[in-house]
Amino acid sequence: MDETELTAYQKNSTELVAYSRTAERAVELAYPIYKGRKIVATGFCAYLRVRGVFIECWCAFQAPAGDPRSCQIVVSSVTGDVFGFCHFDRARCAFKLNITKFHKTSLLTSSYGTYPTIASGDVPDLEILHVVFTLRGFPSNEIAPHFEGYLGEHVSNYPAGTQQLSGSLLLRFPMKKKVNASRRMTSPYARFQKQLPASNGRYIEIDKVYPQAQSAPARMIAGPSRFPLDSGSISASRAAHVPLTAAGKQAKHLQNLITGRGVEADILEDLFERCTNCKLMFTSSALKIHVKGCLGNIEIL
Repeated sequence: MDETELTAYQKNSTELVAYSRTAERAVELAYPIYKGRKIVATGFCAYLRVRGVFIECWCAFQAPAGDPRSCQIVVSSVTGDVFGFCHFDRARCAFKLNITKFHKTSLLTSSYGTYPTIASGDVPDLEILHVVFTLRGFPSNEIAPHFEGYLGEHVSNYPAGTQQLSGSLLLRFPMKKKVNASRRMTSPYARFQKQLPASNGRYIEIDKVYPQAQSAPARMIAGPSRFPLDSGSISASRAAHVPLTAAGKQAKHLQNLITGRGVEADILEDLFERCTNCKLMFTSSALKIHVKGCLGNIEIL
């Protein structure tokens, strides 16, 4: 499916639709809730930032590994609606997420207990989420299946300073001058997230509406392998020499189930546990996070 079709699907959907680098495809995201109520659209960016999460635009389809493509979340100076646009000031893709609309229309919701706050020092286990997503066997021709428990990429897998981008609202009007190539190709992250003047651009700037959140520390514990991350992602060859934790072993066993290699009966019994509250089954590592949210003890800040 090409970008035009994806954008049309995104526009007409009642659910949040974005690109998941973890799943390597477009997916539906549940709208975040807190204490049973949806997060207001103007607080969406802050909600992502305190959890170290960012949502990528369509540019992430072809972005190099470890090179973030967070969309830019802005507020309309005309309607007050909240939107997510392309990562680049000079848009290279047609990504357009109307967060205000999805606040009203989304039926899928989640308290996202899978994403602890940055302040907690913990990181989400996206590998486990991906394995469970794969086990569900969504057909390849399904445009955007629901990725349960997934809200976006986590900053621990990307260079220090990565976060959900916010920006000024940009109102479109026709271009009158040719844009300099270097300016057109510049990434907000490469420019340390400094906004370019828009006097000759397609947009008119207004002040940023979100306070700067504290950046994730340069060295964070990343993923189920629990190895330190300095700047960018660790190479596959280096990661292969890092001992697996219990969560990493679970992911390996689940992968063996997917690929048909199978697992021993006693291992299968230990892979899943039941939540006594909602009666759903989870991997043991995921259950520890789920229980807090299921019992209503998730803190937003």
